[in-house]
Amino acid sequence: MSTATPANTSGPAVAPDAMGSAGTAARAGAPAVAGVAGTAARAGAPAVAGAAGTAARGGAPAAVGVAGTATRASAAALGTADAEALASGAAATGAVGSVARVGAGVAVGMAGTAGTEALVSSAAATGAVGSVARVGAGVAVGMAGTAGTEALASGGAAVGIAGSEDRAGSGAVVGAVGSAVVLAPVGTVTPGSRADAPGSPVGPTARRGSRPPLPPGVLNTVVRPRRADVPHAVIGAEVWHTEWARPLLERLDLRTVIADERLSCERVLDTLAAQSVAFVCEELPVSGLAAMSWAARRTEALRRDDPLLGVVFMVEDPRALDPRALGPLVRTLSPGDTDLPDFLAEVQRVRHEFHWELRNRRPGTPPAREAAAAPARWTGTVPNFNVKHPSMLLPYALLSARTRREVYCEISPQEALLFVADSVGRGPAAAVAGVFATLRQDVDRLNTALGSRLRLHLDHADDHEVIQAACEAGFDSVMVDGSGRTLHQNVLFTNAATELARRYGVLVEGEIGSIDGAGLRKWNKTTPSDFTRFVEDTDLDLVGAHVGQFHSFDYGFAATRRSLAEVGLLDDRATGDDLHAFAEACARVEKDLTDSGLPGYSAEHRLVAALARRATTAGDGPDAGPRLDAVFREARTRVPVFQRPLLDALEREWLERRLAKVRRKTDLWDEVFATEPAREHRYAAIDHGLVQTLTGVLEGTGRALVVHGGSSISRVDLASLPAHGVARVNFGSGVYADYLEALRAHLPVDLTADPDAPTGDGTWKHVRRMSYLAEATRDWRSWTDAPPSFVDTFVSRLERCYAAPLRGRTPTQAPGGRS
Repeated sequence: MSTATPANTSGPAVAPDAMGSAGTAARAGAPAVAGVAGTAARAGAPAVAGAAGTAARGGAPAAVGVAGTATRASAAALGTADAEALASGAAATGAVGSVARVGAGVAVGMAGTAGTEALVSSAAATGAVGSVARVGAGVAVGMAGTAGTEALASGGAAVGIAGSEDRAGSGAVVGAVGSAVVLAPVGTVTPGSRADAPGSPVGPTARRGSRPPLPPGVLNTVVRPRRADVPHAVIGAEVWHTEWARPLLERLDLRTVIADERLSCERVLDTLAAQSVAFVCEELPVSGLAAMSWAARRTEALRRDDPLLGVVFMVEDPRALDPRALGPLVRTLSPGDTDLPDFLAEVQRVRHEFHWELRNRRPGTPPAREAAAAPARWTGTVPNFNVKHPSMLLPYALLSARTRREVYCEISPQEALLFVADSVGRGPAAAVAGVFATLRQDVDRLNTALGSRLRLHLDHADDHEVIQAACEAGFDSVMVDGSGRTLHQNVLFTNAATELARRYGVLVEGEIGSIDGAGLRKWNKTTPSDFTRFVEDTDLDLVGAHVGQFHSFDYGFAATRRSLAEVGLLDDRATGDDLHAFAEACARVEKDLTDSGLPGYSAEHRLVAALARRATTAGDGPDAGPRLDAVFREARTRVPVFQRPLLDALEREWLERRLAKVRRKTDLWDEVFATEPAREHRYAAIDHGLVQTLTGVLEGTGRALVVHGGSSISRVDLASLPAHGVARVNFGSGVYADYLEALRAHLPVDLTADPDAPTGDGTWKHVRRMSYLAEATRDWRSWTDAPPSFVDTFVSRLERCYAAPLRGRTPTQAPGGRS
């Protein structure tokens, strides 16, 4: 911008105030224009003149500028040298290192730096180095301090921090008009900031984690949790205005939405985002058998879009409805109830298991630790063998010791849960974390005893919490698998998980192009364009790709977590006599009686209601009501003969509903343990041209290609992979089948499928195999000094069929790895 530029004020009014100074242009067509040296100022209204380094106060809208500053405003704004401040309010004031207040709008400025730009459209704009300001009306707080700082806000509150660009709702917490401004990284000083300069209001002690001094008159702020992470609770107006119920609900500290006859609960649920509502609480207007039917219909209506929505019914008398007769994630609220926080935690836990997106919004923050060393480099093409039972670690370690080469062993979260974990009582993630810790101890013990170089790898992990558990357990590498999602989602997930793993010094592998049966692109090979973009947008050490191979095992850990959560919900109400199934049976028999023309006051209707009351008499433990078989037995001795068929029909409905739940659980287990045995006996056709193209993309980047599904690749194709520079080849189902075959030669047993098995083929096969392995290898940790003969046989096969073909790397190719 050239000097002595005219300040033109003719024409339509643009802003009420303007100020021009040397080297700048200020334009306004309204009440005040102030010009300074080197500036031509014209105005047709009262003017307030300012000069360089001075502050001006006026009773009318004013604009004051400093030398080298351009200020355009009609409200409150503060500018500093070479800065531009725009605002819409009552006054614009510019000063270097001074505070100015004009009229109604307020603008505060403290020592900004060149290039700072603050844009605010509220009643007050405040800029201060390392300071926080709070104003009763709209508030905008800017921490100026480095060139190019930009703070943008257009509403109640916005916070800008030095060296960053902040928009409301991103780096700043946005509150309503008049609310306190909350800063997350208070006191941050970025490189290039002049916070340490002599005379600066922020000294060397103002660093991350320390709070800088606040300007005089500015109250301290209260840091609160992110409201966006707090779920909603939709509360009926009649519940909210109940004297004893409201305190119980307020203690949960949720975002409460009150529903009434004008705004029903259904309309509120339609408005709010999916999974953002934890539960709905309504009053129960009836009691007895009618309450069971009404609660079932109301629950179905509320869960139209979210089957995991929690439902709470307020009852004045706890005897009005037995909560055991309600469905999963449904309960009652009565005076003195203290279990509501536990119910909220259960709803959130179940949703956490069902929805991958809720678990992976952002990685967890690992505990403070020393800086991790750089991950180990790899040399040549190494085999990576699957671990479906801990006893398989011994032959892998023996192979490494005998060949004096590095050998990887891998386990996926799915395999850790289904093949190794003892129990899922604490949840799938906790069970898997326990498996990881045990495997790490076993690998360290074998490496020490045998002198092997066995490495531990996490395979196909698509949950941040599982990846963090493996890193904390001390795994040598992890595979971040976002291949079942779009390329953009894959990049986002991979980068977040990579940042987490880097803190532990762990090698990170990603995958582009899913080769799993559940993948979105399961039959499509990885395209070079997708591969190139994936490599450019991520910071990985190893990259897996689909080059024609396939898996024979389903790594769908997320689907397994959903299935286990559903089994848990079915178990929650199916224990004991399953009063929930009995309530459903009573409702069905009542409907049949009504459809047959019997009035509601008939003896048959009264009989069903009496049985329901008798079965759901209050309490657990010693005061619990009688078992349902006793209820039916007592009724058969008292009712007329012509009503006996009604009792049998009710019992049949009850047992059929219980059986339906058991069948559903059996189907879920069959889905979890389903296999595709037909794929285990054929070889894939590897696209060698694609392999060469992908390794060419990685050349010179310090990264290398990983090929999964090694069991589906022929020996000839395996021998060609080292020449392409492939760093690692993963072997899964074929190795597991070979191990079982070697073990069965030592301890014969028939593991074929049983056509008369009580469960599905996949489930029964898995149960028999794991039972056999547990019995045959229960003392495997004592085999280190004198392994059984079948172990030597299996090690020889590993060497001949899997390890030997991968030793063909040409000496002209440099070993891969990243420093």
